[in-house]
Amino acid sequence: MTAVAAVFWIAAGVSLWVLAGYPAVLAALPPRRWRTDAAVRKVSIVVPSWREVEELPIKLASLQALEYPREALEVIVVSDGEPKLVPIAGAAYPGAKVLLQPERGGKSAAINRALREATGEVVVLTDADNPIAAGSVRAVVRHFADPKVAAVVGPVPGNGSAYESYEGLLRKLESRSGSVSAASGGFIAARRTLLSPFPEGVVNEDTWLVCRLAREGRIVYEPAASSSEPETSVAGEIERRARMGAGRTMLVGEIRGLPASFAWRLISHKVGRLALPFALAIALLSSLVLATTSVFWLVVAGVQIAGYGLGLATAAGLRLPGLPGKVARVARQLVVGNWAIAVGVVRALRARQPAAWRHVA
Repeated sequence: MTAVAAVFWIAAGVSLWVLAGYPAVLAALPPRRWRTDAAVRKVSIVVPSWREVEELPIKLASLQALEYPREALEVIVVSDGEPKLVPIAGAAYPGAKVLLQPERGGKSAAINRALREATGEVVVLTDADNPIAAGSVRAVVRHFADPKVAAVVGPVPGNGSAYESYEGLLRKLESRSGSVSAASGGFIAARRTLLSPFPEGVVNEDTWLVCRLAREGRIVYEPAASSSEPETSVAGEIERRARMGAGRTMLVGEIRGLPASFAWRLISHKVGRLALPFALAIALLSSLVLATTSVFWLVVAGVQIAGYGLGLATAAGLRLPGLPGKVARVARQLVVGNWAIAVGVVRALRARQPAAWRHVA
């Protein structure tokens, strides 16, 4: 049983590093400051869209409400193979450049189409279904006063879940001590001069872009560049996170050639998340094997079963009040999120992940 115990501790160690050890080390690193100013810079906002008939007008209304000089804003909407979005976008944001790709090519192709038209010093890439905060553009533009800053990322779009808070803390700690290694399609701002065309077939364009920009400069975090995202069903959440996991797996090769300090962050933050579901599964299975040998191992196995069981029950519809309810929601996110990532990793290894994005509900 010594070998089985060793397997457990290795798997548990990997899990603890990804979830807690890495953030703790980041918190201990000294801060690295950068320069900001209040200058107005021309900004091109790129909104790739596909079938967001109801969501796109809401998104463009949030761009209308931005607290930023209108003359310094350029809004470019690309409809990816959906002609009916063109008049909708034009009506929702008069003056926007609305481009149609007659044949659906996927998000990366839509972004490339927009980049050929973008004239701003700063380009903001943002999804069509997440309204952004009114002060978001002004908040990110100030960071480009420092020539070493290549990009600014915002928080994970959403509705205030524990995962979003945890991911926000990680990005804050990474930004404080160096570069952020993660970005969300909800809000990424980058210098136009550093943006090159996205490759065809890339699934997780956010990770690809972060890896490219990390070679050019620093990527910092701006919590005020926030956005909301419609709540999805469990099935929709699994599909979205599985796509992200598959895309990230397909981009592991991007680690080659990255600055060592950034590669360490990317491996700990994002690549580690790919290993996490398998490490958690191995820890559970090995503790179950050891459960008959001592009370300690029986308790270890029991705690894991209880946590995962609570997460599954909550995903199935269980609702608890107060503090137990908060714990249950965290367990749900842990179970659903890691199951989806595992699905995505397997899908990528089997080359079953298409590049074109799917609308989830």
